[in-house]
Amino acid sequence: MTLIETNFAARAEHQRRDTGVESVHPEPEPMPRALVTLVHNSDRRSVEAALQMQGYVVRCTNDATAAEVLVRSFEPDIVIVDARDAYPNFNHLLSQIRRCPEIYVVVVGANSDDQRVTVLRNGADDAVPTEASTDEIVQRCQAMMRRPRPKTSEGAALDAKVLYFGPLMVDLARREIRVNRHPISATRLEFDLFSQLCLKPLEVCSRSQLLESVWGPHWVGDTHVVDVHLSNLRRKLNERAPEVRFMHTVRGIGFRLADDLLRLAAKDLASSRLLDAHSLEHRIA
Repeated sequence: MTLIETNFAARAEHQRRDTGVESVHPEPEPMPRALVTLVHNSDRRSVEAALQMQGYVVRCTNDATAAEVLVRSFEPDIVIVDARDAYPNFNHLLSQIRRCPEIYVVVVGANSDDQRVTVLRNGADDAVPTEASTDEIVQRCQAMMRRPRPKTSEGAALDAKVLYFGPLMVDLARREIRVNRHPISATRLEFDLFSQLCLKPLEVCSRSQLLESVWGPHWVGDTHVVDVHLSNLRRKLNERAPEVRFMHTVRGIGFRLADDLLRLAAKDLASSRLLDAHSLEHRIA
C-alpha cells in the first residue's frame, strides 16, 4: 500500500470512529480453482507453484482416472492440459469438460499453427506452445478469470439449450436429437414430446401433460396419439443404439426416461450435473 493510500485508509478509519459507524467488510471472493494435468512432473510443479502465488487453489495429476474424479469433486474453474490429450482430438475427459461451458481449457504444448488452430476449433479456450513461460500461462489464466463464466447452478442447468444424457444429445434450440453423435430424423411432434421427457428426466410425464404441452389445453381426441408418436421415435432411437433403452412406459399414466439412459447419464459429467440440478429442484419442491 502506498503512503497516500495508507493516509487515506487511516483518515477513513478516523472518520468511522468519529461517527460511530462500523465498517462493513464485504465477503471475500472465492479463490479460483485450477486443475493441472500436464504430463511432465517439472511442468506441473512449475505451473502449480506459479498459480498458487496468484491465489489459486490448485490440484495436479497426470493420471486420467484421477483427473476425472477431480473434475467432478474439485470443480475447477480452469483445466490446464497437455497438447497430447487435445490433438488431433480431445480425449474422453476433455470432451466431457468441453460440454460444461463454465470450465476453461488451456492447452500447453500446441507448437504448430495447425495444432493451435485444431485444439481451439475443438473447443479449447487458449493454446500455447511448449516454450511459453510459466508466467505467460498464469497470465492467460488470469485474463480468463477476469471474464468468469457463470457457474452451472440448478437454474442454469434447467435452462440449458442442449441436454445430454449419456449417448443422447437433445439440442432444444436447433431441434436436433443425436445418439452417439448420429442424427435422428424425428418429426416435429416426436421432438416436442420427447423434449418434454428430457426437460423432466426424473419425473413421469402423464399423457394429459404431454398433450397439453404439445397440442395445447384445448385438445380433444384420443390420448393414445402420444403413444403412437413416441413409439415411432423409440424405434428410431433403438435402431441407432439397440443396447440402450431410452423411454419407459408407465402403465396407465404416461412416460419417462428409462433407467438405462439415466445410468449412462450419471457417468457423464455434463449429464450428471443436469440430473443433480433436477434432483435439487425436486427436493426443494
